[in-house]
Amino acid sequence: MRWSAVVNPTAGRGRTSKALPALQSAFAAHDIPVHVSLDAVDGKRHAREAFARGDGVIACGGDGTVSSLAAVSADEQGPLAVVPTGAGNDLARHLGIPRRASDAIELIEHGRITTIDLGRATAQDGATTMFTTVANTGFDAEANRWANGVRWATGTPLYVLALLRTLAVYRPSPMRVKVDDAEWEGDAWLVAVGNTRCYAGGMMITPAAQVDDGLLDVCVILGVSKAEFLRRSPRVFKGTHTALDDVITMRGTRVEISADETRRAPELWASGERVGPLPAQLEAVPGALRVLVPEGSPLTRP
Repeated sequence: MRWSAVVNPTAGRGRTSKALPALQSAFAAHDIPVHVSLDAVDGKRHAREAFARGDGVIACGGDGTVSSLAAVSADEQGPLAVVPTGAGNDLARHLGIPRRASDAIELIEHGRITTIDLGRATAQDGATTMFTTVANTGFDAEANRWANGVRWATGTPLYVLALLRTLAVYRPSPMRVKVDDAEWEGDAWLVAVGNTRCYAGGMMITPAAQVDDGLLDVCVILGVSKAEFLRRSPRVFKGTHTALDDVITMRGTRVEISADETRRAPELWASGERVGPLPAQLEAVPGALRVLVPEGSPLTRP
């Protein structure tokens, strides 16, 4: 089939812009036209036009770019391919898509199209966002907000820096989490809702999550001391934190998160982008996205 590429030049904290000549050359070798987006609105407009022509769309950027274009893909029922050039690239990681852009582009010739789920998040102010990876609130949302303003670090090292900085200024907050008919309430460092296993460049916050089971995986890290939180944080790199007594995991089709209304409402973020303030509702959207993956993609397997 025919493909059109949409490139976010700001992805990867400027790395995509620097790599643009090489990307354009690689796409040209496959006779794929390239649109360098001015912003998210421009990128989505171009994607809609490409789908209307019967093209598939290649999202070239990070998880925020991919989620934005995945929402268009779901609306238009057109196939999406991913060339990961962002800071996290966690959907690509989950699907087994090569991290090297030139290898990911080669999937246009050798990959296969499969169907996966998306998540839908709606904040208190009515803002609604489709997401591909993980939605989160609390400590990690504040770390995400700070990290988005940093240009001199990226990937997991940036998350570690954001963790240490946020630890100095953040404290656990009262949260209420409802997953289908199950409900939990108490002090929490963070609440993460995963469509995929990883966020923040490979941190396995919801290690049992699958992208084609029609469910969202929830991880709540309870309000332990700062010292204990810091000591146990490295376990998230391998996903072993879920075995701890102060971590709660749940799974369901619909999630509601709210916070103490007497305090400033925490914000919900999803796939690295701000959604809006709590309370928020999240739901799985089964089979919403047609996406190109390698032959033998691990898909739902760790």
